Amino acid sequence: MPTPEHTRLLTAAARSILRPLGCVQKGRSRTWLDDQGWWVGVVEFQPSAWDRGSYLNVGACWLWEEKDYLSFDVGGRVAGFQPFTETAEFASAAQTLAEQAAAEVMALRDRFPTPGHVRTLMSHHPKPGIREHIHAGITAGLAGAYDEGRRHLALAATETHPAPWVDVLKQRCAELTPLLQPDGGFEAEIGAIVTRTRRALGLPEWRSSPLIPPG
Repeated sequence: MPTPEHTRLLTAAARSILRPLGCVQKGRSRTWLDDQGWWVGVVEFQPSAWDRGSYLNVGACWLWEEKDYLSFDVGGRVAGFQPFTETAEFASAAQTLAEQAAAEVMALRDRFPTPGHVRTLMSHHPKPGIREHIHAGITAGLAGAYDEGRRHLALAATETHPAPWVDVLKQRCAELTPLLQPDGGFEAEIGAIVTRTRRALGLPEWRSSPLIPPG
């Protein structure tokens, strides 16, 4: 099946603007990835089920939650639906969307150079849920703030939602909590989780510890 014209225009715009930043297209999809080792920026030119065109979603996916799918742990919808009406008009719209995506990618890089910046964000979350507490606990543990890390993981474990994914996260809290101590192997375990998640997502092997920021 030939590539739809609006998808071709989006891909061309992304290649000209996102690729020079180091972003990589995920297969032949409308998703582009900005690999930062322990997190990945996600740019999604999201299609509509009802019309030709695109939304734009941009966010960061933390890789210390072991999974085989991408998530928007921070970020989300950046631009509303841009409909495809004719080629020249949508080529301009695609260029604008790609430029917006590039600005968001750079802003995320500036915002999260280290896991400690996630710790700061999560510690000020107005309504933390199980994932926010887990992210806060992990980043506190990576900073050596073990008591703070245990406190957040304990709060995560109080989640009562009956969904199976909640049980998986609570089990992960139980496995990580004993490691939150000096020489407990916490950082090594988080590094191993990130490595496994990268493999599950089809990301390349990182050149050093995935917890070391690129530079």
